[in-house]
Amino acid sequence: MYRFLLAIGIGLAIVWNSGCSGPPPKGPAPATSVKGTINMDGKPVPTGEIHFGMLGVPPKALKITDGTFSGEAPIGNDQVEVYIYVDGPPNPKYPEMPNKINIVPKKYWGASTTLKATVEASGKNEFHFDITSK
Repeated sequence: MYRFLLAIGIGLAIVWNSGCSGPPPKGPAPATSVKGTINMDGKPVPTGEIHFGMLGVPPKALKITDGTFSGEAPIGNDQVEVYIYVDGPPNPKYPEMPNKINIVPKKYWGASTTLKATVEASGKNEFHFDITSK
């Protein structure tokens, strides 16, 4: 009898923990159109990427071409990251794969970015960013 009750208890614990974790994810965050310009050291960034994102939301990556960008970004208070890639030294582990490095200072990408943008559901959503190489 003890083993039977123990088996029922374990079975109930498994059922309780496997499917009662709350509502399913709601899908991607709402986004809207954004556009703008980005300069480094007073000159348009020739090519690169600019990312708009916020905590818990995958960032939207937009191409930078001749200092301009356009696309969609999550609505809300976004963190903005800038990436300008150049060829780096070969990776000894994977010499056949190109090694790209970001030449933008750390203060403009990753969790420590100082760039922010408030993306509004209805609005102009035009941004201008001036960054420095130092």
